[in-house]
Amino acid sequence: MKQPVFYCQLDYENIPYPSPPSPQGTIADNGCGVCAASMMIENMLEIPFSLTECAKMAMECGAREGYGTDFYIFSKALAERFQLPMEDTEDVERAMEFLRAEKGMVVANVRGNREGYTGVFSDTGHYILLIAAEGDRVAVLDSCYRPGRYDVPGRKGKVTMDGVIAWSTKDVIKEDCCERPFFLFSKR
Repeated sequence: MKQPVFYCQLDYENIPYPSPPSPQGTIADNGCGVCAASMMIENMLEIPFSLTECAKMAMECGAREGYGTDFYIFSKALAERFQLPMEDTEDVERAMEFLRAEKGMVVANVRGNREGYTGVFSDTGHYILLIAAEGDRVAVLDSCYRPGRYDVPGRKGKVTMDGVIAWSTKDVIKEDCCERPFFLFSKR
């Protein structure tokens, strides 16, 4: 698989993303949803959509919430602006069928750690971008990826890296996104 456009949010302390409870918020500490959206648009549509422009759009449409992005609001604004069919679901099977059919990309909302479970893609709430699926394997862009991120107890062995693409499984995604939404964006 060709290496996609990838943004590590940790590299963008210089891009403001403020909210009332986080007036000094930046992409680095609050911008996983912005990164997922920007990577989706740039990879799926092959057009520029900078993190600065994406963050501005999220704030203008009212999607910037306390310590992150409300993707129920932002997904609708993205779908309208870029004329993309979009649906949301909590059904991992629906998301996998969508990806296997190469219909588009999926922004997934990771839940994080909970009793008896260690989050693979995050300890807390986080957005990741699912870019493809082959069988039960899923290609993920995680805006917090740094070497060693998946080498800790509870994560080790659940992700295989190919450049910036984190390959995991449907079962890992299902557990990581338990009772959380998937936003399915169809190609035009």
